[in-house]
Amino acid sequence: MPWRAPSASSASAGRILLRPMNFHIKLVSISITNGPVFCGVIGAVARHEYTVIGPKVSLVARMITAYPGLVSCDEVTYLRSMLPAYNFKKLPEKMMKNISNPGKMYEYLGHRRCIMFGRRHLARERNKNHPLLDREKELEAFQMAQRECLHQKKGQAVLYEGGKGYGKSQLLAEINFLAQKEGHRVLPLKLKEADFKQCFYAIQTLMAIFFEIDACPAYYRQECLHKQLRGMVEEPLHCLFNDLFFVKFPLSFKVSHMDDLTRQKKVKACFFQVLQEAVRETPLIFLIDEAQYMDAASWEFLETLLSTVPIIMVMTLTSTFTLCGCAQHFLQSSQAVLVPILKLATTSLLRMACWELGVVSIPQELQIYLLHRCFGNPLYCEVLCQDLLSKDVLLFHDLQKEEKNSKWETLSANAMKSTIYGILPAGSEEDQELYICTVKDDVNLDTVLLPPLLKEIAVNQLDQLSLEEQLLVKCAAVIGHSFHIDLLQHLLPGWNKNKLLQVLRALVDIHVLCWFSKSQELPAESILVPSSIKIIEQTKEQKKKKPDADSPLSLQEELSLPQTEMLEFGVPLLREAAWELWPKAQQIALHLECACFLQDLACRCQSCHGGDFVPFHRFAICSAKSCSGISRFYSYKDTGSVLTQVITDKLQLPSPQDSFQFQTKPFRSQEAFTSEHCRTEEEFLDQVNRKLAQTSPEKDMLTTKPCHCEEILQLVLSPLTQHCLVIGETTCAFYYLLEAAAASLDLSDNYMAFFYLRKASSLLGQPSAFSFLKKHKVKICQFEEAIFCCLRSEVCFNMGQITLAKKLARQALRLLKRNFPWTWFGVFFQTFLEKYWHSCSLSQPPNNPSENSKKKLAVLQQRVHCLSLLWQLYNLDNTASSRRFACLATLMQKNSAEEFANEAQDHSVCCIENQLKEAREEAGRQVRRLSQHYRQEIVGLNCCGGRGSRRSGPLSSEN
Repeated sequence: MPWRAPSASSASAGRILLRPMNFHIKLVSISITNGPVFCGVIGAVARHEYTVIGPKVSLVARMITAYPGLVSCDEVTYLRSMLPAYNFKKLPEKMMKNISNPGKMYEYLGHRRCIMFGRRHLARERNKNHPLLDREKELEAFQMAQRECLHQKKGQAVLYEGGKGYGKSQLLAEINFLAQKEGHRVLPLKLKEADFKQCFYAIQTLMAIFFEIDACPAYYRQECLHKQLRGMVEEPLHCLFNDLFFVKFPLSFKVSHMDDLTRQKKVKACFFQVLQEAVRETPLIFLIDEAQYMDAASWEFLETLLSTVPIIMVMTLTSTFTLCGCAQHFLQSSQAVLVPILKLATTSLLRMACWELGVVSIPQELQIYLLHRCFGNPLYCEVLCQDLLSKDVLLFHDLQKEEKNSKWETLSANAMKSTIYGILPAGSEEDQELYICTVKDDVNLDTVLLPPLLKEIAVNQLDQLSLEEQLLVKCAAVIGHSFHIDLLQHLLPGWNKNKLLQVLRALVDIHVLCWFSKSQELPAESILVPSSIKIIEQTKEQKKKKPDADSPLSLQEELSLPQTEMLEFGVPLLREAAWELWPKAQQIALHLECACFLQDLACRCQSCHGGDFVPFHRFAICSAKSCSGISRFYSYKDTGSVLTQVITDKLQLPSPQDSFQFQTKPFRSQEAFTSEHCRTEEEFLDQVNRKLAQTSPEKDMLTTKPCHCEEILQLVLSPLTQHCLVIGETTCAFYYLLEAAAASLDLSDNYMAFFYLRKASSLLGQPSAFSFLKKHKVKICQFEEAIFCCLRSEVCFNMGQITLAKKLARQALRLLKRNFPWTWFGVFFQTFLEKYWHSCSLSQPPNNPSENSKKKLAVLQQRVHCLSLLWQLYNLDNTASSRRFACLATLMQKNSAEEFANEAQDHSVCCIENQLKEAREEAGRQVRRLSQHYRQEIVGLNCCGGRGSRRSGPLSSEN
């Protein structure tokens, strides 16, 4: 630490330290951590101290107390030290004050106490409860090399190449188990990065393991080696192994006259002779993990050994490491086979996650969480699952226990049972208890921080990019796993399109980003930006004219034309690590920008006639907010026919400018269809046939556009909910959660609808047992509460919870100011009212069809939907009472539909009248302006005299 003390004080301090100490030091404890700390002057003005503070400082203080008398370090220091593993010893876990998850701790043993040879065992041990997944082809390559070596008596080498964490060590553990099971002698070796600098180190350790002197005491090592060499190597040559195996055989006359080069050749010849004799008795297999850290002399020795001795070598290589020349020459041998190890398939990765968590099924949101962060990497999946368990964000349920659910809050287990996988634990018995897991309601997986080990890996990858590439990646990380180019351009207003495409091309070339996969690729007609088709057509025309290679259009052709305008991250953990690097204030500001950009796109696609997924949702919300006048996030003004939104600096709900036009089209056609009175069933069927004959099926198939609502749900609604939750706009988040749940139900994805509604439930808070104590965390209107109940009722109906579905549907109707009876007497009375009183109410003229009618349309539409759901629920039972309830639901639905049709027609007429009135007023204003201008011209002409006025007369009359 810097210290600005005077020179005299420094000298006196040095003299004090050099004085002999009068006290005894009984115990010395040293602890080392690695991470950012704050260094500076801290404390009050009267008591300033120059010190360091931070989480790492607190951790190191606790480590000194927890591990007295040791030199201890945390896992980050252990990994960054780049020292061999035998210099460290793992310490037992201990509880530390104010530190919840300190991680793994290690004791530093020092260089003097290190073992003379490398590590005998492999990095991973075989776990019988976790069998190897998706590695059948790799095992087949080893078995083929094994057969060729036994039959042809030739050495064979199999090298597995893959990225870090792809399961290479686990594959070696499986090969070790299979080889020992068949009676082969296996010599396993795990190398470290520091071993690369030691010449002949790998062969020295392998032969020490072969002679079984790597683990024996030092005083017994020479005797053990003498027994192994007796009969195979001459006695005078034993002293050749003194420096190699740290023994002290007497120096013979023959060896004393050899130079260094001759001694090295003689040692290698002795090794060949010993291994040749051993292979005749038992097949021998070398297993070398992390072989890229092997020195050049060892590679050269193994290449000669492979051509002279029938031995099997199995090695693993990391694909990102550059091999030396001897290693590359070894790979070119005809007896060496290089097998790439690919990432795990999606089903295998989810199966591994189930085994790590000890369950038979995981929820869909947890599947997305693991797939977006792991990219098929088994190590990342294992670490993430252990991190979730340590953070206590999962709930476990007994699969075989049948729960009679009568509340919405207890439906998580049943929702999982409806989407269960066929994954059973390895070695499971019939009586074994099976569990499923769910994520806690108040947990947002997108904001769960990465474990320290994985974050360090991702940050190192991010540091390898340029500054511009880092900025683009960090902005894309705020958007989400997949993002659109135009939204990225919106977050980088200082970049032009040419610069953005250049940086994107560089990131795509190094596979940091990749174009959206074909299975998820958007169609040619862009959902987010309607003008993208025109841009593509223009660039195609420019391509025919062969523009210059350096022009912006040619650059856009190379990037955007062959692909869609959607990109996604191609490197695991990079998006999460980049998102965590943003300061909190900037993070919220960027999420707010994304939400403002996406909220105008949160509607149905054009093939579905636009509008909200919950019919007329924004009309009721806007009406409620404008009437209340208490919300500071929602302010709207009425211009007569259309509600327009006042621009503020906060996130607002979408304004219903165009959605009403899209939503009224189907009802107008329905009104035209039902305008004729059909007295009999035959007349109705004839009318249907006439309507069908007016349209050609072939023509409809050609003109109908594909539905893009699923892409809108994935790329707009789901990210919108996350953006709103991050910035703290819970009211907007609740609105878009309802929209996402309705869209999921339209797409027949019942579980995702349940997931969105459960998130909405967590925003509202825990319900109270008494209705008068019921208080939501988020302030919502009565209509949104009714939508919430109606959507939950539909989800419960799809899950088979009929009783709860009926209860929620009745509650939704009650919130919509329409009651549905519980008893048969209530059914009789309500039927009488629906048949006679409702027909009289329809004949009355409407009361001022203005802005309130827009909310009334939304309420009526939800009533029709709830009554239709009740009719389906009561039709499941064939009892007489259920049939009465079903008939009443049908009657009420018919009356509500008629009321909705009349209200929609009156509102359309009112809108047309308002538009005509505005047009008349505008025309009157134009007439008055023109007449005033005409009078001014006449006055000017009258002021002129003589011939000029007479000449101007015809011109003015013509004007």
